[in-house]
Amino acid sequence: MNSIEAVSVSKAFDINATDAVEVEIVTTNSYGRCSFPAPGEAIRKAREQVATLIGREVSQQAEIDEVLESIFSLPNIRMAFSVAIASAAAASLGMPLYRYLGGFFANAMPYPLLKIFSAGADYFGIPKGAGSFASAIASLASIHREFNNLDIPGDSAHADILNRLTAITSDVSSRFGFEIRLGVDFKASKHAQGKLSFADHASTTGTSRLRYLLDLARQYDLYYIEDPFDRTESEFQRELTDELEATCLIASQADLDTRIADAHSPKSDKEANLALIAPTGTVSSVFETYSRERTNGRSCALLTDNSATCDASPSQLAVALSAPFVKLSIKGRQSTAKINELIRIEEELFDGSSYRMAKKPI
Repeated sequence: MNSIEAVSVSKAFDINATDAVEVEIVTTNSYGRCSFPAPGEAIRKAREQVATLIGREVSQQAEIDEVLESIFSLPNIRMAFSVAIASAAAASLGMPLYRYLGGFFANAMPYPLLKIFSAGADYFGIPKGAGSFASAIASLASIHREFNNLDIPGDSAHADILNRLTAITSDVSSRFGFEIRLGVDFKASKHAQGKLSFADHASTTGTSRLRYLLDLARQYDLYYIEDPFDRTESEFQRELTDELEATCLIASQADLDTRIADAHSPKSDKEANLALIAPTGTVSSVFETYSRERTNGRSCALLTDNSATCDASPSQLAVALSAPFVKLSIKGRQSTAKINELIRIEEELFDGSSYRMAKKPI
């Protein structure tokens, strides 16, 4: 038996100096800790509920996660507890978290969807042919450094930025010896809220934006497109996916909505072929979401931007899931912590040789 003997719930800070919860679990013979952003009032209330967990066996993850669902309303609070408990269970067996959760099948590294520049939209590099996670990150870091040495106006058109990125990416690809593709998060849902301006010549109608996006994707051989339309324009989202599904990963905010048409629907009814999965709720719910999306025919990327602390558990979860992709940023302390954790995991898994990257969907 390895039961929970003590629980500590503390208020910490995330990288934006706003509130975060830090949960520490002490068991009969192990210890686990995790932190996620959460408001101070929710943290105070969480302290009042910890007695419910005392005496529970940490190996019963699914049962504990059901308890967490019943006593905590905030997903990030539940996730901090769930990961801390899973970490304690892994530590009691002398295992890293990714091996404890993923078992024998946790034996491949995800490809990074790495944000390398932001100017209205977010621009991503994806080292599609990289042989290791470390070399993938090194190539994208090189692109980031070279691109940010240029004087790029913040209001530059998508094509202007992609032209410059394409030239740099081609050179870096040649030096590293593998293909690097580009992607764009157009943030259309923010545009619909009046918070962000889409390209002027493509902002009039959904039809014109669809033509614009198709032209842009084909001209620059885009491998990743996120949030191209707002939620009221699902018919254009479906058409974009239908046109580009064989060559491009299409994602949107709706990917986390269980109402998305499943893989058995006609192609024209499929709004996206990539599910963006946030590490929130519980460990069990993340695995259930991943399984559902894979069953429904979509590839998956584990998000890390909702975890604005330096806690590296999303990296462990990405490997445990055998996720094909993990979405990261080249800048930011929390992103650096997650990138470095993935590099450590890769070194532990492969000891410098015979690297194995996850299977790509396209």
